[in-house]
Amino acid sequence: MKLRFLGSADSAGIPVHNCSCSICKEYRGKSIKNLSTNAYLEFEDGVILLDAGVENISNIFDGKKIKAIFLTHFHADHCLGLLRLRHSTDKIDCYHPKDDMGFSDLFKYNHSITYNQIEAFKKLDFSDFSIRAIPLKHSKNTLGYCIEYKTKTMVYLTDCFGLEKDSLEFLKNQDIDFAFIDACYDERKTKGNHLNYLQASEILDDLKVKNGYLMHISHSTKEYIKKNKIELKYRYIEPSDSFDFDVK
Repeated sequence: MKLRFLGSADSAGIPVHNCSCSICKEYRGKSIKNLSTNAYLEFEDGVILLDAGVENISNIFDGKKIKAIFLTHFHADHCLGLLRLRHSTDKIDCYHPKDDMGFSDLFKYNHSITYNQIEAFKKLDFSDFSIRAIPLKHSKNTLGYCIEYKTKTMVYLTDCFGLEKDSLEFLKNQDIDFAFIDACYDERKTKGNHLNYLQASEILDDLKVKNGYLMHISHSTKEYIKKNKIELKYRYIEPSDSFDFDVK
């Protein structure tokens, strides 16, 4: 199993449309595009999507088996791609948090996708791995995921300004090999719908993770880090990053 990223930025992506900050200029100059945070697990027989916010995700994975989708929440930058993916000739299971509204008309016209509301902390066993939903604090009902694969445990905690008390207690009892957490803001912003990198780092420390990474970065956070030459305890992931869970 490998974890790969289609994007690791916030909903605006990088570069931001017509932004003249140094980071956006740098990305344009290097023809780099960082999309909003979306990831997937890659197996020999297909992929598991962790969110599906990239609009052309159906084209990206055309010819590949999508074994399942695990949505963190129904904000557009995490589920927009389902509008096209639902026309797949394959039947696809999508697991998601409780949300009566969902996004657009996905529930009304589900087509090839079956939506399954997932219960917090209930263990779901698949042939390759097991997964549990972890409630997060965000502006919309949101779940992180704790994934167990062979001897490895990974937690994926995007889009949150904190963890619910029971979530924190559960994760403290896990031996976490890899943790990926929302750190959209820099230290100047301490309140909002996301964590800043100091708050996110404190959570990683508290969980005593073996390998911790930050994600969901904004162009302004990236520029602040660069201008102030800040050395972070945990690094932000790049879309090109790949994590192999079969490596001992």
